[in-house]
Amino acid sequence: MNSMILATQSTPTVHAPQVVKPPEKLRIAVHIEAEVLDPEVARRKANVWLLMYAGHLLRADYPELILESGQILMWRYDVVLTSPRGGDIGKIGKIRVLATTGEVLASESLHEELLVNAQALAAHQIQPSTNMVPA
Repeated sequence: MNSMILATQSTPTVHAPQVVKPPEKLRIAVHIEAEVLDPEVARRKANVWLLMYAGHLLRADYPELILESGQILMWRYDVVLTSPRGGDIGKIGKIRVLATTGEVLASESLHEELLVNAQALAAHQIQPSTNMVPA
């Protein structure tokens, strides 16, 4: 696993009894030059994979371009469970697409994990009404 190590300036030595509060945020600039797929193109490839292997009520959304292992650029999407009548139900996982080729990177168990998460989320969303009158 590759790591990126960033040097920071150290806090100056203080001889008088003072409390020095470290900064809460750091500004980091990283320059990467690469030709990658448009996020919409990669999203469509992820959606095809989801349709073929996991289900027709799932979609990839909310792209993030990530650098994995210090070398591989990927588009990462939330996998969202939808309902034909109710729209979006919620996020059930993530799917990754190689940013340079569009190849979906999915473990052998990803489709099973997504289905289990979808069933659990749907079970919490679909609750029987307490106002139902017995027939």
